[in-house]
Amino acid sequence: MSTLTRKLKPYYEQVVDPLIKFLESKNVNPNYVTLFGLVSVGFGSYFLYKKESFLAFFLLLLGALSDSIDGAIARKMQKASPFGAFLDSTVDRFSDAFPFIAMGVNFSSEGDGLGTLLSFLALTSSFGVSYTRARAEGLGVHGLGGLFERTERWIVLLAGILLGLWKLSLLVIFVGSLLTVIQRVRETKKALEVLR
Repeated sequence: MSTLTRKLKPYYEQVVDPLIKFLESKNVNPNYVTLFGLVSVGFGSYFLYKKESFLAFFLLLLGALSDSIDGAIARKMQKASPFGAFLDSTVDRFSDAFPFIAMGVNFSSEGDGLGTLLSFLALTSSFGVSYTRARAEGLGVHGLGGLFERTERWIVLLAGILLGLWKLSLLVIFVGSLLTVIQRVRETKKALEVLR
C-alpha cells in the first residue's frame, strides 16, 4: 500500500461506509459488485473512445468506486473467499486495460502517434506493477509497496479525463508505474537474498 493510499483510506472509508451498509442490508453479492464495476468501466471506456469525456468520467468513476468497495462488502457479510479475491484481481486487469486501449485507439484514429504510444506505454507499465507483486508473492515475498499503485493511477487517469489532459496523465502514469516496477524489483531482490 502506498503512502497516499494509507493516508486517504480512513477518510474514504468514512465516506463510502453508508453505501457499504446499504448494499449489505440488501444482501448484494460482492462478486456482482465486482462485475458491475467491470461493466461500468467497459462502457466508460467506450465513451472515452468516443471522446464523450463527462459521461466517460462518470462511468469510470463508478467502476473505480465499485472496485474499491467489493472487498469491504465481502468482509462485512463474511463472504470473503479465495475465489472472490481471484475474481477481483482478474477483473482489475481488464478494468486497468480498457481505458488505455480506448485512448490508444482514439489517438490512433486521429493519426496521433505520440498519444497512441503513451497509451500503450501506460498500459504496459501498469500491468508491470501488478505482475511484479503477483510474481513476488508467488516466490514468497509479501507486502510490496510502491510509489505509484492502482489508486494513484486511477486518480491521475480520472483527473486527466476531467481536465482534458490525456497525454499528460498517460505520461505521469507511465513514469510513475515504471518507477514502481523498478522499486518492486529491487525490494524483491533484497527479500529473496535474505530468504536464501
